[in-house]
Amino acid sequence: MGIFKANDIRGIFPEELDRERIRRIGYNLPAVLKAERILVGRDARNSSDEIFDVLSQGIRDAGANVVDIGVCDTPAVYFATVYYGFSGSVMITASHNPPEYNGLKISGKSAVPVGPDTGLKEIETLITEPLVIMKKRGKVEELNIRDDYSAHVRRFLGKSSRLKVVMDCGNGAA
Repeated sequence: MGIFKANDIRGIFPEELDRERIRRIGYNLPAVLKAERILVGRDARNSSDEIFDVLSQGIRDAGANVVDIGVCDTPAVYFATVYYGFSGSVMITASHNPPEYNGLKISGKSAVPVGPDTGLKEIETLITEPLVIMKKRGKVEELNIRDDYSAHVRRFLGKSSRLKVVMDCGNGAA
């Protein structure tokens, strides 16, 4: 069963989900998502920064820009995709899988997940084709969503809430 799953791309890094595949996936995202700017977040796994670098290289080689929101949880990527009006985003994570795994959760406009019938099969086919590096490569820009995301989360608590919140992220990105 390859790295292309029902709702994401996932495998052991770098054996199954290797750097060249990640770069090629990144290269094809702007066309599949019809996006000139792609938002990318990542979890705290040891391999996530390296995967971000390789994925970003592919996106930039295709002439699109990468908007980096850094280490975060998956809902933060979904929030930022909608709130800031992105046409596509990627969360680098393997969720509950063991630490040697990592993956890519791809979303389109309105943070709608990209599945087999909405782009994953197309990406799987396109990554086998030759790459044509654009003369004008894209760039990476950083976006701090912390204040906007915190305000969004606080709206669920309400002003009169006496709820006390304790967080223990356990090396996670939550």
